[in-house]
Parts: sequence; structure tokens; C-alpha cells
Amino acid sequence: MQNIAFWLSVFLFLISGIVPVFAQHTFTGKVTDMYRQSLPDAQVMLFTTDSLYAGSLTDNGGNFSFRDLQSGEYLLNIICFGYTPLEDSIQITDNILKHNYMLAKDTVMNLDTVVVTADLSNTVKRTATGQKFYLSEQAKNSGDPYIALKEIPRLNINESLRSITMEDGASPLILINGIAVNSGVAPIDPKEIVSVEIMDAVSARYLRTGARHIINIRLKEKKNPYTFFEVMSRHDIPLRQGMGAVYFEIGNSKYSLYGRGTGGYIYNDKTETEGWQRSSNYFKQNSGTERADSYNFLGELLFKCMLTEKDFLAAHLYFRHDKRKTENSGSGAYRTDDTQDFSYTSLNRDSSNIWTGSLYHRHIFSETELLETTLAFNGNQNRNEGERLETYLDRLYQNFYEYRNRRSSGSLNIDYSLEWNEINSLNIGSETKYINDGIHRVSSGFPVFNHHEWSQYLYTAFSSKIKNLYYMGSLGFESIWLKAGDVSGNHIRPRASVSGTFMFNDNSSIQAVYTLTDESPEVGTLNPYNTSTDSLVITRGNPGLFPMRQHKINLSYTFNKSGFYISPSAYYGIDADAIEPFGYTENGIYISSYRNTGKFRSLAAGSSAGYRMGKWGNINVSGYHCVDYFSEQEARESFSFSAGITAKYKKWYFGIDFNYRNYSYTAISRTEYRTPDYSLAQIKYSFTPNFYISAALQYLTGAIRQNTETYSKDYRSFTSQQMVDRNVRPWILIRYTFRKNDSRKIKLNNSIVDSKEKGISL
Repeated sequence: MQNIAFWLSVFLFLISGIVPVFAQHTFTGKVTDMYRQSLPDAQVMLFTTDSLYAGSLTDNGGNFSFRDLQSGEYLLNIICFGYTPLEDSIQITDNILKHNYMLAKDTVMNLDTVVVTADLSNTVKRTATGQKFYLSEQAKNSGDPYIALKEIPRLNINESLRSITMEDGASPLILINGIAVNSGVAPIDPKEIVSVEIMDAVSARYLRTGARHIINIRLKEKKNPYTFFEVMSRHDIPLRQGMGAVYFEIGNSKYSLYGRGTGGYIYNDKTETEGWQRSSNYFKQNSGTERADSYNFLGELLFKCMLTEKDFLAAHLYFRHDKRKTENSGSGAYRTDDTQDFSYTSLNRDSSNIWTGSLYHRHIFSETELLETTLAFNGNQNRNEGERLETYLDRLYQNFYEYRNRRSSGSLNIDYSLEWNEINSLNIGSETKYINDGIHRVSSGFPVFNHHEWSQYLYTAFSSKIKNLYYMGSLGFESIWLKAGDVSGNHIRPRASVSGTFMFNDNSSIQAVYTLTDESPEVGTLNPYNTSTDSLVITRGNPGLFPMRQHKINLSYTFNKSGFYISPSAYYGIDADAIEPFGYTENGIYISSYRNTGKFRSLAAGSSAGYRMGKWGNINVSGYHCVDYFSEQEARESFSFSAGITAKYKKWYFGIDFNYRNYSYTAISRTEYRTPDYSLAQIKYSFTPNFYISAALQYLTGAIRQNTETYSKDYRSFTSQQMVDRNVRPWILIRYTFRKNDSRKIKLNNSIVDSKEKGISL
């Protein structure tokens, strides 16, 4: 604790020693065409909060100049007859001298007028950590942020379920104006989106969250009174899965209240199963059906207050309830010296409640210097019950377990950031966190298994550029104290990330990223108590697990021009002390658990590509070949492919999406995916920009089927699943959105603080 106090003192001293300076600055530049020829009489305008601040015309050499500018953010707009207008957001923090801007030839003209739109959709701006994209006017006018974001390459968007994943299947960390959010996309009006940045180089601040990618959605500045309301409902036909949601926000330039209520269900979801288990002294096979029912609902409130021109405060409350029931029944045969037929039934119930509370404060020293503080608390209760009954001619096997688990966690994050000279940024921060879990198997009278984790994390990051090279360096150190049952340990773990992006020209670049991080074991892998009802299998965790260290290297090349985007890339990763499942046989029973092994390596190479067809839509495809190397095992190969096509015509929208991966592996298992896990054809009609109805046909390739094989020295098993109800079927969605004075929202955006708690899980 003395070390923590010392570093916090140093941190606060550094912050207190920085005094904001206000000055008048000069901004000069030059406007040329794509052939570097000067463009005279181009109109150059600077806007602040949608109001014209200053304007000028370029001279015969294409030069312009603005003097006596105050520090701040401006929207730059350049218009020249016969050329596509250019729009860009710039930060004025110091003198900017002779910045060059190139305009592309406009192919949409007639003799009387020039059709111009401030469209940067074909522009991809490189940054030190990733790439920045801009939406087309058609996307901005779609009225739905999820449909608008389908224009962005490398993103898999499910607009009906309001979900965003990367092309590799990872769930990205979503930021709004650089602030961490998890559910703040739905209330966004696409017209307010300035840019969308995809960051593959995750700084030390977010490495601790386990994020592999970050999406930063930048919005226009907002103020004054406004109202937002949205309601939607989506259901399968015939009934299987459905959801409904209500969002609202009301406020003014000082205060606002945001709320959300959603509910979803899965009804009578049927899966057909068959499989076998084999050991040295038996062979058991079975077939049957599984039926699953579940529902969930959540509610949240976010109160935002602008205390002063430089201080913002947000208070957030969140609650979620999930309940799931799974029933299995079937029959089979068990062979040792003789063969016995049997029938079986099983039942599992799982119920969880999660509630969180958060306080967020932001102090702005200047337009480029701010301090953020977040205090959060999470609570979780879980009840898990399982039972299985097997009936033989001469005996009865019955097994039952009941868990009542709880979790509490909390964190305090202090983060300071500073930008200067437009290209430099510094980030310093600290996070203190604790987790307290209790696993209670009440059915056996076992003592409560307690898991505690305390950690102190200090980090810093710096980014800048040298000529055409953008770079970022980030370093963090975390001190972790773990106690799982009677096993305890202390660990000091570094985290680091380094990235560099080199611009060959405006259309092509290459990026290299190295990341060092570590991952603590989940409580489900630590739990020493059995969670299986199978008469031949015991599944339990290992309290002696310790964090594993991960090294990752990414290399990618990006080319974009005239609507085309292509980005081949390669990835190599090494996990030291990797946490992997393993199994062994003891007294004829297979024991499934976890351990820290030597090294796990993975290699992937492939490419993503896209083409924007102007106002008609866009096409995105990606494909990757992957190789996994487990300790003392042969290489295991797989590939993945995804594609998406959207088309727009007047009030109609059409879309087809497809994702497929053939295999996935663990150290002791292989899963074969015999069909795509996602395939959807959708059509939408907008009565107004804020009211539309959508119909879709999902699971176009038929019922989802997959096979899983588990193997160890003395035991093998095989399970085949055909998800009968996840078959070709339509759904209907209706969505209505009401916005009033949305351009006048408070500066502090929705869901600045949100629950990061997934809940305790076995």
C-alpha cells in the first residue's frame, strides 16, 4: 500500500504541475489537386459547433491563412469548383504552418450547378494505432447507427440484435469520443458521427480489460435541450427467439437522463444430439434431444450533469436478470463385458442477477488536457442446479448438484491525458481493483470456496509522428494478489504495446503492432468442485492456476482508393504458462480440469477487402488461414470466411451476411463446424427516416450442425449436434425512433460508464 500511495502522489504531483495556457494561433495551408497543382480561389471555411467561425479564399498559389485562432476543435471545409469538397476535423493547439490538402476531381457536374457533398467516405486516415473511416451521406441519413456502421470494413454488424464484432469474431471495446462504453451505440444519430476509428494497437490503459480491438466513434459536439425516444420489437416466425427494447433520453445543456429497458427470450429451442464415450474398459453411446428456454431483461439509468464549463459528472445504475433452463432426454447402450440399454433425462437451471453502480467525473483543464475519474461497484448472485437420471435394467443412476454463488467487485480508475502540437499525446493513469467470489455447493455441504483478487495497475502511453511514420508506445505494471481457497500468490506483471504506421502515400500504408499482456484465470477454472452430472466424467477447476502471459505481433498492409479497400495481414501469438484444459482417467472416471502448460502458439494470415458502390451500397469480404500449436502436439489448421453485401434504393435496404469457420481447437478437443454459424438475408423499408419495418430470412444454409471430439491418453468422446430450430426461418422487426433537437445534446455522451461485469460463471 505504501508503493501505491507513493505512485499516486507522484501522479497527482505531475497533474498539479501542469497549467493550461491559452494563446492565439496561426493556421496556414495549401490546397492542390491530385497532381499537386495549386488550386486558386478555393473556399476554405472553419466551423465551430456548426457555426461559421472564419472563411478565406486561396491565392494564386493555392495558399490560405487564418490568424489569431483560439485553441480548440474546428471543422474544416474546403470547396472548389469541379472538385469534391473536403471536410476534416482539426485541433488547434499551436501554430499549424503549411498543411497540405488535396482535392479529388468531382465527376458529378452539369453546366448550371456543381453537385457537392462533404463526403470523406472514400478516405481512410491512418493513425498511430489504427485507421479512421468516414461514413457516406447515405449512411448518415439511414437513421440507424448499426446499418450506417455496416459501411466500415472489418466490422460484422448484426443490426437486428444490435451487436458489433470484428471479422475474427472478437468483441471490440466501444468508445464514444474516446470514452469507454458498452451500450451507447443505439441512441446515436448517424448524422452526428464524425469518424469511426478501428484501433488494433491497444494501449496499456485498456490492455487490462482483455480488449483485442477498440472502436472509437467520434461525434459532433452537442448542447442545449433535446429529446430522444426509440422502441423496437423483433421476433422469429414461428416463435423461437425474440426481443424488445425501449430507449429514452431527455435533457438540456446542463442535465440529462438516459434510460434503457430491454427484454429477450428463447422459446423451446430444440437440438438433436448423438455421441459416444470410450475408455479402456467401456464404450457408451447415446442419442437424444435437448430443449432450451431462456429469458433476460435489463434496465439502466444514466444521469449526466455539466457542473461547470470544465466539469462533467455522470451517475449510472444498471440491473440485469438472466434465467435459462435446459432439458435433455434420450437413450443409449453401455458396453463392458456385456451390453445394457439405458434411458436418461437431465435438467439444468441457471439464474443470475447483476447490478452495478458507477460514478464518473471529467475535468477539462483545456481543449487538449483532461482528467477522468471513475469509481465502480458490481454485485452478482448466481444459482445453478443440475440433475441427471439414467435408468438401466438392473440399476438406477442419479446425480444432483446445486450451487449458490456470489461475486462483488469494485474499481477506481484515474486517467490523465494531454495533447499538443496536434500530433503528440500523453496518457498516464492508475487503476485499483478487487474481486471477491464465493462458490457454494450447497447440495454436498462443502465449505464455500472463496476467490479473492486485488490489483494495482499503473500505466502510461505516448503517441506522435515523424514525417510519414505514426507511432505509439505504452507501458504498464500491475501488482496482483490472488487467493483461491488455500492457495495464494503475488505476481508483478508488465503490460506493453508498441505500434508503428508508415504512410507510403495517401492510399497505402503498413502497420506493425506488438502487445505484451497477461490474463488472470476465471473463477470457473479455479472452482475445485464438480459441475458435471455425467456418471463417467468429473469436471472441476484447479485452484493453483496463475496468470498466463501473452505476446502478440500483428503486421498489416492497407490500400484504399476510389471506394476500394484491401488489407492483407499476418498475426503471430505466444502464450507462456498458457491456461489450457487437460484430462486424465482415474478409477475409470474421466477427470476434466485445467493447468498452466508451457507454451501455446498461433499463426494467422489472410485479408479483408471492401468496395463502396457510392449511394448504392457496399461489399465487404474477409478470409483467414489459422494454425494452432499446442505443447507437444502437431499443428492444427483452420480457416474462416465472412462476406456481406448491402444495397440501397430509395426507401429500400437489402443485405446479405455470411460467416463461416471450419474448425476450432483446445489442447484436448476439436470442434468441426459443418455449417456457417451465421447467414442472413434482410430487406428493410423505411416509411420515414425514423420508422421502418424489416424482414429477414436467417440460417440460409440450413440447421446449424457441429461435431466435437475430446481426446486424452485413456479417454475419447464424440458429440454431434444438429440445432433443429436454428434452421431456415424468417423474423420481423419494427423500429421507431423519435429525436427532437438531437443536435443540441449535452456534451457528455450516452453510457459513459457501463457495466463491465459479465457475472460469475461456472
